[in-house]
Parts: sequence; structure tokens; C-alpha cells
Amino acid sequence: MKVFDLTLPLHPGVAVRPGDPSVTFQLACSHERDGFQVTQLCLGSHSGTHLDAPRHFFPEGATTDQYPVERLVGPGVVVDCRFAGKRGGNESSSRGFLAEQLLAHPIPRGGFVILWLEGGLVDTEAAELLLELGVSLVGTDGPSLDEPPYPVHRLLLKHGVLLAENLSGLETLGVGPANFAFLPLALVEADGAPIRAIAWRD
Repeated sequence: MKVFDLTLPLHPGVAVRPGDPSVTFQLACSHERDGFQVTQLCLGSHSGTHLDAPRHFFPEGATTDQYPVERLVGPGVVVDCRFAGKRGGNESSSRGFLAEQLLAHPIPRGGFVILWLEGGLVDTEAAELLLELGVSLVGTDGPSLDEPPYPVHRLLLKHGVLLAENLSGLETLGVGPANFAFLPLALVEADGAPIRAIAWRD
């Protein structure tokens, strides 16, 4: 079994969305002074590779800790939307193009869809198709699936579809079916959380 790490390394100065807290590390204890090292971490709940829960946009929405771990592990498919994205606009995520790609790699209801966009965005027509297919998580290699006022975020999260953003290493994993795990920090009442994202094929 080959395991693929899809996680963007977190480090001070890593790019964050405008308005989000910057990522900083500071030594709280050091070997020289204390005989051991402890690092104080400052970061936002959507720093680096992260999971969005419904609470991100809905005051009464579910938080990351309300999802059992088995909900975060399962089969899925990587869909290559890069070529369409180079034609301009949001064509990379249009319903027709996405439907064509998913027909080549069908997924079970409740599965995960990872959109390899390379800077492209997802439109609401594509999001509606993903809802019709019964997916439970949508991932992307970009920092966000869409832009303000975030209609795609709102549509998917409203229906309980989790979002995994800032995935890395899709060029190594490649397109097609795989098994995935998107495991957030066990934060209580969190609207999102950094994750360790991995994929594997038997």
C-alpha cells in the first residue's frame, strides 16, 4: 500500500486568506533554559490544509468535533479540472465538465470528491451536481472553493458537506479513485481546523 501525504506544511509566514490570523511559532520553553522544548503556536482555524465545518458560515451549524472519525475517512476520486481552468472563467468547475469527469470515475454515495483546480473556482451549478451525487466531502488544492460572498461554501455546508482546502501533492497522487483521511485537530466547537490529509491506494 502506498500512502500519499496531501498536507501543506505549516510554518511561520505561510500564506493565509486576507483577514485570517497569521501563523506564528514561538518558543515557550527551550532546551537551554528549561531542559526541554515547547512551542507556542498561533494560527487560525483555517490555516494551511484545513477542514471547513458548517459552523464556518452558519451560527447553528455543526462543528468539527460533532463529526465522528469514520465520517472523515473513506473512498473518493480526484477529478482533474486543470485543463478547463486554463480556458478562463469558472469553466473548470462547470456542471457539464464536472459531470463528464465524474462519469469516468464514479464514486459511491457518501464518498469524497477532490477537485484538482490549480487556482480555478467552483460555481453553484457544479456544487448542485455534487449534492445530487450525494458526496459527503469536497476537497480542493486551492485556498478556497469560491470567493465572497461564498455561495458554494454556503450551499455545500448547509447540506452538511465538509470542505477540505489547501490540499497538496495531487500531482503525485494523480487522478482517479483512492482512499482518503482528513483528520482535524480535536478542537471543541470549532468552525474548522487544520488537518493531516492523506490518501492511499491498495
